[in-house]
Amino acid sequence: MWSWNIGRLFGIDTRVHASFLLLLLWSAWSSWAGAGTLTAVIVGVAFMLAVFASVVAHELGHALTARAFGIATRQILLLPIGGVAQIEQTHMSPRVELRVALAGPVVSFLLAGVFFTFGAIAGDVSPDSFVGALAWANLGLAVFNMLPAFPMDGGRVLRAALAGRVGHDRATSIAATIGKAAAIGFGILALITGKFMLGLMAAYLYFAATSESRHLDPWRPFRRGRVDDLPPDDTATIIRDQHGRTWLLRRGRDPHWN
Repeated sequence: MWSWNIGRLFGIDTRVHASFLLLLLWSAWSSWAGAGTLTAVIVGVAFMLAVFASVVAHELGHALTARAFGIATRQILLLPIGGVAQIEQTHMSPRVELRVALAGPVVSFLLAGVFFTFGAIAGDVSPDSFVGALAWANLGLAVFNMLPAFPMDGGRVLRAALAGRVGHDRATSIAATIGKAAAIGFGILALITGKFMLGLMAAYLYFAATSESRHLDPWRPFRRGRVDDLPPDDTATIIRDQHGRTWLLRRGRDPHWN
């Protein structure tokens, strides 16, 4: 809801949320307050659009890598705090998730390298120049996303790395816990510095990490308690969970791996 389709890239719908307009207005106002000229406003808005074009490229890295493994992407959604590639298959093998998660930061690192190269040719790679600022923005995007806190890319990389050792659920729980801790840290920093966007990002990270931890293995209650809901004439039943794992449930006992 409250989003508009701005086109299809590689067969993937790209939408922008209505709140994104507030970010453009904020950029225009900041540019006007800083320089007081129409040129500054145009440059400021153009820079913000260029940054979000880089965000789209970052998300396409995720989406196209997922497609290479036969996984579709519903859409790419642009929000004031960044972009989200809504990939159809949320539960992937650790090997696939690792590659999909790393693809976005790799694109951002490559874009940063390209813009730094152009800036060096032009003789200015500082954040004061348009190209230099784009280079630093892409570098910051890549580094920030590699923080090992879910739902950022680094958190997904951490989950993929841990899943083979401790299982998908435990790995998700660890990454989500780190994500919530990082969100609280960002929230405190936002209060100290008065940066509204950082506070908004902290809130998003916290709720996203909390949401992910709530969608862990739906059969976890069976592991903790007794199985009392089997028919009286049954002593055992076999169920298959959403991840394709098979469990043998026996009356009065915890489920056993089958």
